[in-house]
Amino acid sequence: MRNQQALLDWGGVTFQVIACLISVGWLISAFAKYHGSLRSFWVLLSLGILCYLIGTLIWSFEHFILHLSANRNKLPEVFWLAQNGFYFVALLVSMNNIKNNLFTIRSFLDMLIAMVVAITFSWIFLIGPLLEHRTTIIFHITEILYPILDLGVFVGVLSFFSASHHRIFSKKTTILLTAGLLIQIIADTIYSYLKIVNQYSVGSVNEPLWILSILFIGLSSIGYAPSQSRESHIDPVRQHSSMLIKHSIPYLGVIFLSIYAISFFEKKSPAFLGLFISILLVIVRQLFTLFENKKLVDNLNQLNEELEVKVKERTDRLVETINNMEYLAYHDTVTNLPNRRFLEKRLSQAIPHLSDESKQMAFMLFDLDRFKHINDSLGHSYGDLLLKEVSKRIVQCLKPTEEVFRIGGDEFALLIENTNKQEIEKTALRLLSTIRKTFYLKDFELHITPSIGVAIFPDHGSDLDSLLMKADTAMYKVKANGKNNYKVYTSSMSMEHMMEFEHSLRKALEWDEFLLYYQPQVSIATNKIVGVEALLRWRRPGYGFIPPADFIPLAEETGLILAIGEKVLRKACEQSVAWRQKGLTDLRIAVNISTLQFQQTNFIEMVTNIISETGANPNQIELEITESVAMGPIENFLAKLSLLKHMGFQIAIDDFGTGYSSLHYLSQFQINRLKIDRSFISSLEKSEKDEAIVKLIVMMAKGLNFNVLAEGVETEAQSTFLKQIGCDEFQGYLFSRPLSLDECEHLLF
Repeated sequence: MRNQQALLDWGGVTFQVIACLISVGWLISAFAKYHGSLRSFWVLLSLGILCYLIGTLIWSFEHFILHLSANRNKLPEVFWLAQNGFYFVALLVSMNNIKNNLFTIRSFLDMLIAMVVAITFSWIFLIGPLLEHRTTIIFHITEILYPILDLGVFVGVLSFFSASHHRIFSKKTTILLTAGLLIQIIADTIYSYLKIVNQYSVGSVNEPLWILSILFIGLSSIGYAPSQSRESHIDPVRQHSSMLIKHSIPYLGVIFLSIYAISFFEKKSPAFLGLFISILLVIVRQLFTLFENKKLVDNLNQLNEELEVKVKERTDRLVETINNMEYLAYHDTVTNLPNRRFLEKRLSQAIPHLSDESKQMAFMLFDLDRFKHINDSLGHSYGDLLLKEVSKRIVQCLKPTEEVFRIGGDEFALLIENTNKQEIEKTALRLLSTIRKTFYLKDFELHITPSIGVAIFPDHGSDLDSLLMKADTAMYKVKANGKNNYKVYTSSMSMEHMMEFEHSLRKALEWDEFLLYYQPQVSIATNKIVGVEALLRWRRPGYGFIPPADFIPLAEETGLILAIGEKVLRKACEQSVAWRQKGLTDLRIAVNISTLQFQQTNFIEMVTNIISETGANPNQIELEITESVAMGPIENFLAKLSLLKHMGFQIAIDDFGTGYSSLHYLSQFQINRLKIDRSFISSLEKSEKDEAIVKLIVMMAKGLNFNVLAEGVETEAQSTFLKQIGCDEFQGYLFSRPLSLDECEHLLF
């Protein structure tokens, strides 16, 4: 029988040792696997279990081998007390992590009530009897410390409940840990009570509870994953139940304590029973008040959350609006390219990085030649569409070191960082080639050319204004020399010169410095003069004759072409009258009409007034218009042609084949003559393609019953070819250069 009991005793000890080792292994694994403020928590729990293991081994050695009485050596109990001490310190570590949510006034009072109740019952049933039955101080210290440390652990368990809405552990870890600690407290309480009544023996019920507690604590570390403190998201029903349990704990303690107190005093006076019932009713009322307050707080929190959501939405919309406003402030609305303001910002960022003199930055300014005519003729919608297409092409041909901006109207700017003159030239040529290609906009084929001016940092300026001014000067120099090219600014270029030139042009109009020269137009069949073309010349005092290519673009840009064109038409009509009076009744005078002039709403009125005032015969006046005039609303164009034809004017399409006319509308034009551009004639002997084009133009014109005149004929071979294909007339140096009035009259008479 003794051997069987010994076997059971050693089996129980062995089971405790195995449980301790397994739990310690689980806890150390959690410590090694994760980093953070809670690593020490798992170490302290494992140290507590190790203390229990050491105490158990010492007690087993003394009791089963040395056969000593348990009351003679208190060393095992010291280790068992240390176990609870480590548990308590571990709980203090965990409480430190949730102190912001734990130490509220209500939570603190709830914990205080529960602790008072626990201390009262502990004093009545454990501490008081221990003090009465023990006489030595060593017994007081070791046995009284059990309930005291258990109370500390109980405070830690209460902290988990008080901060259950702000967990630092997962739900599984919290349940296992709480269960393990509560079982430890229950086992210690049973142990202390059995010691008081002298009924403790090996194998008592508290020993399996200790083992179960150790296993639960060890299991709590399995699956632990550290995280930031987080709110528990549970459904309202479960949340209500949780709140009911949490808030009921202190009140249940008060009820139990009241029942215990009344059991002593109830027989002496019924007042104690009434007091108990009153306390109970107060507690119930307080619970309902708490739940009502909780509901109000929840509603307030919900309103706050909804308000936060709305504030966030409005803030997001405000941020989006600000971002859109910032984008619009720095970008062009038509092309979506960066605008001038962004260019200023970008340039201010780039210049500090180019302090090294070996580094250069190119600033290119370019606009679209004759864009105003396109915009006025086809309308702003076509103009905007063309700007978009031009922008797309430019962006597609850019390199990473190049950035394009639209700075206004049809003007664009290009920044090229870390470059040199050779690269600048390549970029300018690439830009010219890209923009020159045909643009297809709905029913129109448009041929656009750019004029490019280039300024270089730091040679030509160190800020936007100076670079822009120099590039603008170079660009206007390109325009004065025929457009469709590029120039790099040089010191010989000056805006003062351009301003002076414009001033002189205005004065030329005022002081009548413009002259008409006349180039004969000859019949190929008879080699006789059938007409003359009036060509404008400017004799500028001190400079001599200024080529038309130098001042006509400026006149068109400044709008002076309107007054100049009116004066040219008036002089041509006056000369026609003078020659008619001298007997030249069949000689026509051809006058060039600019696109801008033809598009004026008062054009017909102006022409009518000139004919009326000069007495000229419209049959002897031929109005030459370019193909680009026809780009406007076709109905308006045809209406003006019809009125002019009705008045008796002859109409010619000048420079045919180089503009924008649609062959679909050509048959509707009430015109007399097509003039083949000199660029085709000059290439007749060199290009079979130009030869074929001239043949096709003549064939088409004959089919539409138009006469054909070739410009720029300079050789007999060209004249012979034109005669063979049926061309009607020609003009050029083969017959005569443009002549002054006296020279022309000498030739005519």
